[in-house]
Amino acid sequence: MWGDGWGWAWFDQGAPTKTTSTDYKVDCLTCHEPAKATDWTYVDGYPVLKK
Repeated sequence: MWGDGWGWAWFDQGAPTKTTSTDYKVDCLTCHEPAKATDWTYVDGYPVLKK
């Protein structure tokens, strides 16, 4: 799924090769809202992304 210039996807543990998300605004943005200042990406757990 594409939206706001990004590719969005949710993968369930039981089917890691198939996305189960249907609407990134509903399925993805609520969790990524706190990371909006860093382009919706959680960089704190990945120091290499802060470069």
